Amino acid sequence: ISINKAINQIETPVKEKHVRSTIIGTFHEKGAQTFWVCALRLPLQDNRIAAWKFCHVLHKVLREGHPQVLSHSQRHRGEIEDLGKLWCHLREGYGKLIQCYTVLLITKLDFHRRNPRFPGNLQVTKEELESIGENDINNYFQMSVEMFDYMDEILNLQSAIFGSLNMSRSNSMMSSGQCRLAPLIPCIQDSSQLYDYCVKILFKLHASLPPDTLAGHRERFLKQFQDLRQFYLNASTMQYFRNLIQIPLLPETPPNFLVQSDLRSYVTPVVILPPEDTVHHNDSDNVVDGNLVDTSDANSLTGDLVDLNHRNGSVSPDVLAERDSLIEHLQQEIAHLRKEIQRLIHEHQRIVDQLNEKIGELQVDLATKDSELLQERQLKEDLLQQTEAVSKFQETEQKAKTVEEKFQKLKDIYRKLREEHIKLIRQKADVDKQLLSAQSMSDAAVRSKAQAESRIQELMLEKSQTEESLQKSSNEAQAELVHLKQSQEAAKSENQNLACKVEWLLSEKGSVESQLQDVLAQKEDLDVRLKDTEGRMKELESRLQEEKFNRLYQLLVTCISQAEGVVQKSIHEVDNPAISAVTCTPDYFRGLIEPVQNSLNDLGSSYKSFYSNSAAIDNLVQNVICVAQLVANYILQGKTTSNTSPDIEFGEHIAEVCKLVGSSALILLASIKNRNEADGVAAHVVAVKSRVSEVAELIEKLTNAVKGDSAEVIGDLVESELASMDKAIEEAANRIEEMLSKSRAADSGIKLEVNEKILDSCTNLMQAIRVLVQKSRLLQAEIVAQGKVSSCLCARSTPDGNS
Repeated sequence: ISINKAINQIETPVKEKHVRSTIIGTFHEKGAQTFWVCALRLPLQDNRIAAWKFCHVLHKVLREGHPQVLSHSQRHRGEIEDLGKLWCHLREGYGKLIQCYTVLLITKLDFHRRNPRFPGNLQVTKEELESIGENDINNYFQMSVEMFDYMDEILNLQSAIFGSLNMSRSNSMMSSGQCRLAPLIPCIQDSSQLYDYCVKILFKLHASLPPDTLAGHRERFLKQFQDLRQFYLNASTMQYFRNLIQIPLLPETPPNFLVQSDLRSYVTPVVILPPEDTVHHNDSDNVVDGNLVDTSDANSLTGDLVDLNHRNGSVSPDVLAERDSLIEHLQQEIAHLRKEIQRLIHEHQRIVDQLNEKIGELQVDLATKDSELLQERQLKEDLLQQTEAVSKFQETEQKAKTVEEKFQKLKDIYRKLREEHIKLIRQKADVDKQLLSAQSMSDAAVRSKAQAESRIQELMLEKSQTEESLQKSSNEAQAELVHLKQSQEAAKSENQNLACKVEWLLSEKGSVESQLQDVLAQKEDLDVRLKDTEGRMKELESRLQEEKFNRLYQLLVTCISQAEGVVQKSIHEVDNPAISAVTCTPDYFRGLIEPVQNSLNDLGSSYKSFYSNSAAIDNLVQNVICVAQLVANYILQGKTTSNTSPDIEFGEHIAEVCKLVGSSALILLASIKNRNEADGVAAHVVAVKSRVSEVAELIEKLTNAVKGDSAEVIGDLVESELASMDKAIEEAANRIEEMLSKSRAADSGIKLEVNEKILDSCTNLMQAIRVLVQKSRLLQAEIVAQGKVSSCLCARSTPDGNS
């Protein structure tokens, strides 16, 4: 019964008393067989709320249940994984949360399977932790990795839960938000233990291993430290957690594992749960929220229809009819629920009247017992008078003790009666809560009614038992009449309180109905405003597109103007006299032709794509700049290449054609800049390419002309250089002979001998150079004969005549 009540389909947090009964049941049967038998029969794959609550209850049972629960749950890993795979397809809402929670539960089962000495709540002492690690660094290393994996899944779950709240912290005081936030309590308990063990284990590892080996551990711990600290801060600011758990706050800076002395200043985070009475009070305060009519499914369905209509841009008649039928169906459901609530209120009033009648009968019985008590008091006074007449003091004292004992018994009996009366009042309050909880839906109302009737029968049975106990104990209740009257007045005040609660519930029902009408009116108003907003958005988008295109085109015009300036400058440089002294080889110029042709092709293709897609302006601007730079360079290099022509008129013709290339390029750029001439851009590209080809043909003719005349010129030049070199060698030999004769006349001894050796070496060198010149002359003649004039360019002399 507790398992079915804990894992229901109502979007409210799981009640602690049902979870506690489930945990106690695992200790009664010393395992989790009954839990899994009951849980697998529930609609976990049909209802997302039931699946979410199942994960929460399973987490609590694994933490606080019998130790055998972990081993028994290992057999059901497949069902948990299948549940996560099923709900992962629902990307929004509880689908992602259920997937993250199932992964966390599988990770917890794997951790306890690898480390069976850890209990489900992960609470071990320092000595037990050292015993588990067996003082082995390898064990500590592997254990820290597994704890990091466990911590990652906890942080992933809390991140998904907070993300599903849409950053609205007010959801923590609503039943839907509390249903999502409730599983974070065991997650906080697990994460605090894992954080404490990770810190202690990492200090042990750093004491035995070099820091470089543990760099990955430190980085992973630092990331988890920041996420865990933020998790605790977010949870501590929520009103929902303040009465349920005391969350520890982590320090601003993580521990420094490289300094072992930091372990002394480390403080273990402690999670404190409040007493169970506080938790019960919090549950009772939140009951009213769970009893409200849940129209979230209907609202979400209506919202889906409206979103579908907005995406399609118009509302079809079928969708309108479906929406109207849905609204009518919801109104019928509301009317049905109102009738059911009225019936339950009448039933509740009837039960209250019956209880009032019973209370009246009890009052009559109390009056009867009151008279009997007076008689007993008179009898007691007579006995006391008789005892005064007794001569012996010891007998009087013994009777007084007997009377005192009888009085104490009467007092104990009255205390029991009072406790039973209070218990009846609490049971009546439980019946009222069950009746109020039946207002959420008709099916739940029927079940609650059956439970209330059974509970009322139990109360009647207990009441009859109480009457019997009152009748049995009435002979002994002599001195407690005043206390019984006070108890009677307390019962009357409780009945008045119950009547006030009923009136308050009726007023609350009326306010809920008025709020529902307000919500429907606001929805219609929002539909109208949303349609207006869509029309304005479409108009604004068209204006933005037009303005965007104009700005992009203005940027293109600016770039084209700059490019025209570059080409125009190159045309003016052709006529500059200073450039006549600069030359360029035809071979280098031929390498410029292909890049110019390719850039013109790219410009034509990018221009076409720009008018079909304005986002392609980057490519068009790049191609315009590239064409301008390449054409300008082509014109200037063509001019410098024309300077190598031996025919001046032919060279000037090449220069003029280069200027025509620039003029064609300017026409092309102007046509791109003018929108009205968009169709003529392709023809202008072809014109520029034809001018480029024309210049290339002229340069080719220049190359052939230069090759035909260069052989004789180069041969004569080499011959003249060899003759001048021969003459220089003769002059050097004569100077050496003159220096030798002067040295013989002026010097003697060792100095003369040294100078003679130097001069002899120079003479030998001149003779060798002369032989080299002669052989070079023969080689030159052979090269000229074979027509390999170009290979002699490497032997050209410097401007001063030296080789």
